[in-house]
Amino acid sequence: MKRSLYFAFFAIAIGIISLGATYFTRYFYPENYVKDKTGNYINITVSENNSTFPVNKSTVFNVEYDYPEEGRLLKEQLKCIPALLGCDKEGVEKYLNDYMNHLSREDREKGLVSYKMISYNSNEITLRKTFRSSTTDGFYAKSFNGLIVILKSDEKTVYEYTQISISSLPEDIREDILKGYYLENEEELYNFLENYTS
Repeated sequence: MKRSLYFAFFAIAIGIISLGATYFTRYFYPENYVKDKTGNYINITVSENNSTFPVNKSTVFNVEYDYPEEGRLLKEQLKCIPALLGCDKEGVEKYLNDYMNHLSREDREKGLVSYKMISYNSNEITLRKTFRSSTTDGFYAKSFNGLIVILKSDEKTVYEYTQISISSLPEDIREDILKGYYLENEEELYNFLENYTS
């Protein structure tokens, strides 16, 4: 009987110490805890380390559009980015790098300079696109009657006619030329012309 009483007392004491330690940790480190929807405190430093990956249909994407020169930060919430379904953290970062390496004409014209993952917590991922106004107008290399023509950034004004045959180019460059190969500045243009002029 005495032994059972000691055991019960010991169990209650351990419970009280555990609750007290939790309370004091929240008291001394309040920035590490936030209330969730149910009113319970959760340690955000732990939840940041817990992976939200792989990305699934319930993952929420918070996309920020940053215009530092104008001091604007716009936000949008997307329920799903289909290309990222099933990706782990490394897969998301690879997608963002590939996105920047194969920018669409629209993003290029808008001045997109970076696309990064800012945070992931619980089942939410925050991505940020940063835009800067373009200081230089680029050029487009396109095919015309089998030869490459250099157009200004409006894609209408001819900057230069070349004697470079599209058939003399490597296949991957040829495909890009057919869509409109973007050259960011004069240095890129001259390097391109030097490389492919026979």
